[in-house]
Amino acid sequence: MFIVTSLLILFFLSFKLLSNYIKKIRTGDPNESDLTYWMFSYDFKSTNQEWVPENSKLRQRKRARNALVFVLYLNAFCIFLLLNNFVAHLLEVIVSQKFSYPV
Repeated sequence: MFIVTSLLILFFLSFKLLSNYIKKIRTGDPNESDLTYWMFSYDFKSTNQEWVPENSKLRQRKRARNALVFVLYLNAFCIFLLLNNFVAHLLEVIVSQKFSYPV
């Protein structure tokens, strides 16, 4: 249970640091903001009807940001699994101790 707790704290801190870093960096896309840090760059709907190719540097920055967002999603999934594992361990400890309920 100590390992699960320490991993949970580690993943939570890395999630917080990664989300703050993604909020801080800017690719130059006008659609990104502090509220949309968790979205991939291709989730934004384009306002213009005609397709205009983007600058290669902008595409490269968007790919790097998308990779960080993917790592953020993996981190959130690991936090979900670890939290479930922690609750299962906690329930096992509670059930293994024979509680006597007052009547």
